[in-house]
Amino acid sequence: MTLTDQPIKLLTIDLDDTLWPCMPTIAQAEQIAYDWLARHLPRITQRYSMDDLRNKRKWLMQNQPALRNDLSEARRAHFRELADELGYNHDWIEDGFKIFHSARQQVTYYDDVLPVLSQLSSHYTLVALTNGNAQIDLVGPDKRPGALFAAQFSAADVQAAKPHPAMFVRAMQFAGATPQQTLHVGDHAIHDIEGAKAAGIRSVWLNRNNEPWQHAELVADYEITNLYGLLELLDK
Repeated sequence: MTLTDQPIKLLTIDLDDTLWPCMPTIAQAEQIAYDWLARHLPRITQRYSMDDLRNKRKWLMQNQPALRNDLSEARRAHFRELADELGYNHDWIEDGFKIFHSARQQVTYYDDVLPVLSQLSSHYTLVALTNGNAQIDLVGPDKRPGALFAAQFSAADVQAAKPHPAMFVRAMQFAGATPQQTLHVGDHAIHDIEGAKAAGIRSVWLNRNNEPWQHAELVADYEITNLYGLLELLDK
């Protein structure tokens, strides 16, 4: 099936590592949060390094699987655990989370993002999908991408992370689109490509680093190396 056989109405688009690099963003946000903890709750940073805290949070999520579907709540739960362990009350937790969350939105878009999304938003309904806690209406220095998207759905919204199809289904319900009218774009083979397949929609693997495909049992419908390739694909 080609894209012209069933005209696309809805584009669902992943965020982290699709529209901006994820790890530099998270590393910077965690450093800002750690520095805030050092100033306001020094017993935490005196006992734990930033890597220690990261590992403790991972352990918490392994032991409370529901937290994997809500990374914001996972971070709050981690703060509560630290407060109880080190004899602090809980009245700082929301402030601490906001410090991290605000810094987490300070992304650096890939160069193709704003030019391409500006064109796409004139012709398609754009819906952001993420397993994380980036908010498309808050990201970046100017928050411009938020105006180009009709909606965003996260794992926390549907209590299921990609590759579970729930997020894709919610997006289609929102846009009034069928699977045949929907195309998903993302960088992750499992979260994005397998997730799209589970929802019965076609997928575009955004392979920015020209990496070899590692999943013989799974095939993306299309592959591009930047978002300009998506414009070419849809134009065809």
